[in-house]
Amino acid sequence: MNATTSPVNQYFKALQLDEQSNSLSQEILQNCGVEIERCLECGKCSGGCSNTHIFDYTPRKIVQLIKVGNEDRLLQMDALWCCVACQLCVDRCPSGIDIPRIIDYLRERAIDRGIVPTRPNVKLFHELMLDQVQKIGRVSELYLILNYNLKSKQYLNNAELGPQMFFKGKLNPIPARVKRMDKVKRLFRPKPGQKGVAE
Repeated sequence: MNATTSPVNQYFKALQLDEQSNSLSQEILQNCGVEIERCLECGKCSGGCSNTHIFDYTPRKIVQLIKVGNEDRLLQMDALWCCVACQLCVDRCPSGIDIPRIIDYLRERAIDRGIVPTRPNVKLFHELMLDQVQKIGRVSELYLILNYNLKSKQYLNNAELGPQMFFKGKLNPIPARVKRMDKVKRLFRPKPGQKGVAE
């Protein structure tokens, strides 16, 4: 195997100007307000990512895939469901590229197209979490855990942690609602032609 065909060179293959596709980049600019072309390819986003050890594509590689317009691979990647939007990549990026915002947008696209997540029950977890935010404006860990375990049929999953968390004040049986629920409700209003979260 020569140097040009090694897995490392294939993974970090430099982009040629004639290989770039502006359509996906323009779409992300219009819908997310993120200008991909500002990326310096420095790799600081990948170096700062807290989940890069379990990603199939690092944040830097995701930006490269956007530049070449490889939407199919982006919507099928496992990293789409591993990103926890910790914002470390944004903090490290000298150009301020908001990769978590892009990941959110790509998740919506994948769901709209009926693409099944690579990880079991991850879509269920996202739906339950968003449902709680829509109803009370915040996430109640207790009800999220209980609903998730019931609906995923993992009834005793992490049950031993419940009493410890309760006595340390980490699980509140009466979740508090935010005061301005009207503002929260506005976040869940579907755009024209888009399905609502609860639908």
